[in-house]
Amino acid sequence: GVGGVANLFMKMRQSPGRTKAHHIESNSGAPRSHDGLAAVDGMSQLVSVTETFVCKDGVTVPHLLRATRGALFEEAESVGANALINEQWSCRICGPKHRSDGTFRVQTRYSATAIRSNRPDPHNPVALDQVKNVPGLMNITSR
Repeated sequence: GVGGVANLFMKMRQSPGRTKAHHIESNSGAPRSHDGLAAVDGMSQLVSVTETFVCKDGVTVPHLLRATRGALFEEAESVGANALINEQWSCRICGPKHRSDGTFRVQTRYSATAIRSNRPDPHNPVALDQVKNVPGLMNITSR
């Protein structure tokens, strides 16, 4: 009856993993590597960084991914690597629907395999064609 339908809608609304209407999510898809990068020895280590930014007036995801990948590359250098392969990223933009100050909270996660390579790392995120931005001139208010 009507109660059963109402319960079904409540369960659908509360189900974990469902993206909320005011969230914008994007990701790189399957792991990708820049052309020509290969390990020159057996050194490889999985590295991952998650960062949260607060932005106002818009969100330009490629800029945030470059910053997060930069932090990841620093971590890779700390373990003796000079390049990243098998890169993946995800980005979730929250707000400003329930944020009275009109800001967006943006979480970026970037992971890759840190290696030593004879070729220089290009220092660019992979799969930038997959980003979903919020139009406007982005101002980062905190990181």
